[in-house]
Amino acid sequence: MLIDNPFTTAVGDMPPRFAGRQTEKDLFSMNLKYLTQGRPRNLAFIGDYGTGKTVLLKEFSNMAKDVFCITFPCYQFENRAQFFNFLLDTIDRKINVSKSKKILNSFRDNVKSLSIFQVIGVELKEDDPAFDPMNRMIGTFESVYRAVDQPIVLFFDDFQYYLKTIRQSEILKQAFTVLTQELEYDIMLTVCGNLTTFEGVQELHEPIARFFEPRSIEPLSRDEIDDAINTPLKSLGCRFTDEAIERTRELSQGRAYYVQLCAHYGLNEACSRQITPEDVSAGLRSVLSRLAIERFDNIYNGVSPDQRTVLQVIARSDIPLLHKEIINESESYGITDSSAKMSISRLRESDILAKVGNKYQIREKLFDEYVRSKSFLA
Repeated sequence: MLIDNPFTTAVGDMPPRFAGRQTEKDLFSMNLKYLTQGRPRNLAFIGDYGTGKTVLLKEFSNMAKDVFCITFPCYQFENRAQFFNFLLDTIDRKINVSKSKKILNSFRDNVKSLSIFQVIGVELKEDDPAFDPMNRMIGTFESVYRAVDQPIVLFFDDFQYYLKTIRQSEILKQAFTVLTQELEYDIMLTVCGNLTTFEGVQELHEPIARFFEPRSIEPLSRDEIDDAINTPLKSLGCRFTDEAIERTRELSQGRAYYVQLCAHYGLNEACSRQITPEDVSAGLRSVLSRLAIERFDNIYNGVSPDQRTVLQVIARSDIPLLHKEIINESESYGITDSSAKMSISRLRESDILAKVGNKYQIREKLFDEYVRSKSFLA
């Protein structure tokens, strides 16, 4: 049967059932209480692709109804000036949405002195001799705080892009130390980023990671996957069997986005209202076709031919392989010993391969299935 996706409405939108993440919600709730008591603390949630980081921030925003929230969806900024202009535009849109002329006018009056507000026709330039990132940041959020006159939560999604652009990572820590400790403003940062977010940005004495309470976003458990899938299906009179839930867990590895894809395409393969593991497996072709366009083609085509051969060797095996087994098998396809070793090392550095004990496997089960579907080894 072919039906609309009952598990989500659009990319990044809240699913009909927000399952799991109770630990993360409890932590945010506690810090939200600290904020309203004048003791702001900052949170960082780090996770794999597809673990639901964006949706988690939206859930946090829903929880923070009694404070002023602004979400900054970061991207790959060309320079610091582009970041600050983006920051100001985002704040302006948020305040406009609040439909409070008093707040909007107050913010614009406060920020005029910075001479970088695009709405009044002036855009910040990277080579501006008056450009001072830390003071710009302090001034910007001081203006917001004065305008809204209530506790503020700032959400940064894809925070790794901010850190890549503002290479002096101490700027954020120093700016918010001034805002929260010297000026005593009730402002809290909550950010989400990928697993590389804090790599290579640590300062000698006070790394940016210490500025936050960092937490890893864990995969959804089997029961949480059951809840995320079967609760929205109740209105349709459908249900994934226990075995189908387990198959979905195996393929998705608990990544929320992958769970949603496996469930959606498995549901479309079903011939009855009881969705089986065979239905989930049958939907795998559609899952891989979609992920090929979104992500997997770029990963696969971005590695060398020798590395692709090594991936093929590993994907053809039903079990993880020893380092020596990968090298020996790769040599049978014309890959030298040294090249195979280098390929394994590079694939691990790229986080494509994972080492389990003394054996290697492709880290993402769905990418493993994708590589297997492209097999060119005789």
